[in-house]
Amino acid sequence: MRRQQVNGMKINVHAFEQEHLESAFDLATRVFVASSTLHRALGIELNEYQDYLRRPFEKMVEEGLSVAATDLRSNKLVGCLIVTDFTSLPTKNPALAQRFAPMLALTAELCRRYELKRKVSVGDAALVDMGAVSAEAIGQGIYQQMRNAAHEVARNKGYKIALGELSSAATQRVVLNKLMHSKMAEIQFADFQFSGEYPFSAIKEPPSIILSEGAL
Repeated sequence: MRRQQVNGMKINVHAFEQEHLESAFDLATRVFVASSTLHRALGIELNEYQDYLRRPFEKMVEEGLSVAATDLRSNKLVGCLIVTDFTSLPTKNPALAQRFAPMLALTAELCRRYELKRKVSVGDAALVDMGAVSAEAIGQGIYQQMRNAAHEVARNKGYKIALGELSSAATQRVVLNKLMHSKMAEIQFADFQFSGEYPFSAIKEPPSIILSEGAL
């Protein structure tokens, strides 16, 4: 799909294939547990996150909207962007759902606020659900390259809108400032209440989670 050389690393950004499933799942879950502000705030452990995410991850990949990035010299997967139809609701693991309930409630409220402004049908909006880049490849523009590639895939499948749940300062900068997508919904972490508590109040940077929208 796209090849580029960044700081000596030759990167191929391409459509996600079934052979990438295990390495992408391992990369994405490890990156999110270590780096996601939401996961750190809830104290999520790697094994419980992997148990929780396995089937939803597979279902999203099966939609054929995701992309990956590979180092051509080592043939190692160094990034993945997992994309799903906005209207899709993959079945979650009910045994673990309560552990992740604050995160699910936050996402549901963000989507509810978006839907007050925009009604979308199946095949209209592609949601970037997860984006991960390996430690050795981070800071080299790979996330933006994968974003551009995923937008192309979605556009070719007839999608009109690209959405993103942006919970990190880095993705907010790329999507809002570089890709020039619009901020459609926002929730301040300090203000979000769940079961009488404020589970994300410890998150200071960024101060909020944003749902972005860009035309394809």
